[in-house]
Amino acid sequence: MKSVEDAINFIHSRPKGGQKESFARMYALLSALGNPQNQLPPAIHVTGTNGKGSVSTMASFILKAAGYRTGLFISPFIVDFRERIQIDNQLISAEDLLAVTRQAANALEVVDQQLAPDIPTEFEVLTAIMFTYFSHQQLDAIVIEVGIGGLLDSTNVMPNSRVAIITSIGLDHQNLLGNTIVSIAKQKAGIIHDNMAVVIGDLPKQARQVIAEQTNSSLIQGELNTFKQGLPGNYQIQNTATAVAGVRAFDANITDEQIQQGLDNTKLPARFEMLKPGVLIDGAHNAQGLKKLFETLNVPPYQKQTVTLIIGSLMDKNVTDEFKHILSDQRFNIVLVPFAGPNGRHSLDILKTAANYRVSTAESWREAYQESNADLTVFTGSLYFVSEIRGELL
Repeated sequence: MKSVEDAINFIHSRPKGGQKESFARMYALLSALGNPQNQLPPAIHVTGTNGKGSVSTMASFILKAAGYRTGLFISPFIVDFRERIQIDNQLISAEDLLAVTRQAANALEVVDQQLAPDIPTEFEVLTAIMFTYFSHQQLDAIVIEVGIGGLLDSTNVMPNSRVAIITSIGLDHQNLLGNTIVSIAKQKAGIIHDNMAVVIGDLPKQARQVIAEQTNSSLIQGELNTFKQGLPGNYQIQNTATAVAGVRAFDANITDEQIQQGLDNTKLPARFEMLKPGVLIDGAHNAQGLKKLFETLNVPPYQKQTVTLIIGSLMDKNVTDEFKHILSDQRFNIVLVPFAGPNGRHSLDILKTAANYRVSTAESWREAYQESNADLTVFTGSLYFVSEIRGELL
């Protein structure tokens, strides 16, 4: 392993999933690395169906503005793999990522032999790399975004989590988390442990009930429109309130000025990002996200514009649940385009979907873009898809 590209390829080469749901692989790897999770500073742990990347990023910028040396772990990346591990909103250096991945690779030589064939997965290895790196950086705080769910997520091994944030709950990853709001809420609530403050976004009543049962303290909700929002898009009003509430639960002494400074400094690509006049990208990767995007495009200054949504989506993201609602507004047109999902994940069958809904298809996003004559062309769907668009059009 001689370069950061080698390190990233090594991480990607790991199994995408394990043979059983448990922390056995994670704890075995962490033990071989000296249990770095036990040397971490207090954490804000963030889960949710949508909004967790935005909330995590805003919270980290606020903590930085308040003088905390802050680690941030998010996924997926948009431009550079190193976005996933940051300190004070600066990407981990190529040299540090290479060095800590070498440590993990050395540990895995023993751990893989011990656990074969059920060896640590890609996300488990990345999480262990992040913990190891952060444990040596003299941090004051960390903000950690959950991968999937919460209860059995590989990030859910931190003994010093101070605040649990649950941003939203909708139907997503049903094959792993269950087919109902209640079952998904139980998985998300798994990040709640003793003596943690619990902050929630705008959740369904059933979800709030499930989460309330997991804690002895009252659920905390942020107040809307108290601060200028940290990221563009109407749906970020709620995320901003949730991030602020999470940071205040972490440290009640952080001032309003520090909060607004952090929000003003926040940057996150592919969240209602205008690439150029008339072209916008947004990672509305599931039905709930698409609904929020549609609502945002129905407020000023967009409410009178014609809109073409060019969608590249994964098969398991139920975006079609919102199509009828969106197409009831004659300003909107939907074009489905092919998208090669990461790690062999299946993308939406666009021809089959188009046959069932009043939508169009194109052979590529470039073709769809050239043919769009709408006032606003919006690329949306998987964050991996909009990342490709951003790299080419920006």
